[in-house]
Amino acid sequence: MEEGLQIGSNKDGEEMVITPEEILEKAKKMIGQETEAAPGRYPVEYEPIRRYCHMVEDDNPIFLDPEYAKKTMHGEVVCPPFQIYNFGSPGPWPPGEAMDPFMHQLPTTPGSSFMVMGNDWEFFRTVRVGDRIWMKNRFVDIYIKAIRRDPKARWIVTERMYTNQDGDKVASWRMTVVAVRSPEEVKASGDAPEGQR
Repeated sequence: MEEGLQIGSNKDGEEMVITPEEILEKAKKMIGQETEAAPGRYPVEYEPIRRYCHMVEDDNPIFLDPEYAKKTMHGEVVCPPFQIYNFGSPGPWPPGEAMDPFMHQLPTTPGSSFMVMGNDWEFFRTVRVGDRIWMKNRFVDIYIKAIRRDPKARWIVTERMYTNQDGDKVASWRMTVVAVRSPEEVKASGDAPEGQR
């Protein structure tokens, strides 16, 4: 993966003005890049599944009852689909690499804010207690599409791919984020609609 681009500055750390078009041109070079697959910090375990299910009030016995699970086709307690994220991540402590390194590499403007606009999950295989989940990130796309707050908002699409210890794909998570400039930046750039300049 290429070295990250400095946010709001050049290589010498000097403040610079960067337009949405310049951001797009630089970020387009990242499309298709992937991180190396890395294992989650912990294997899939029963106790975290039990606590997660109690928290979200999910009383499915395939998640909560080991004796029941043994009698099913799975033969073991199954991981709730949305908990794959937890077992495939490095966890918040101790601090390590960013969960989504591409978002930290993108050039942006000093006043930009980011909003998650959509999450799309796909599940391919059952994850059971004892499995080990691996995760890698892929930069899918970036484009400019107007919204009311910023007529040159940047839409960013990334994907996380999860596999088990055998290399079988178990899930994928595609996330769409929109990056918008501050009202002051939009106005200063001359991109603000008539009546807001």
